[in-house]
Amino acid sequence: MSTTANAKAWARFEAMLDAMHAGDLTTVREAVDKTGIGVESAELVLDALVRADLFEQHGDQFLRLSVFRGAEVH
Repeated sequence: MSTTANAKAWARFEAMLDAMHAGDLTTVREAVDKTGIGVESAELVLDALVRADLFEQHGDQFLRLSVFRGAEVH
């Protein structure tokens, strides 16, 4: 993959993740198909988002969590 194509795939992946709201689901396969990002890269990023408590993994699905989860609202 050329540097330009790789940068465009990353930009599409970032936009896809940014557009997700709490409760939205994705899979590694869906991310790869929609953005052109590599499987290993999609797995790495989604796993990191799970560790950051921004997503939960349920089988092969990744669930977007709210950034306000557990926060008190006054």
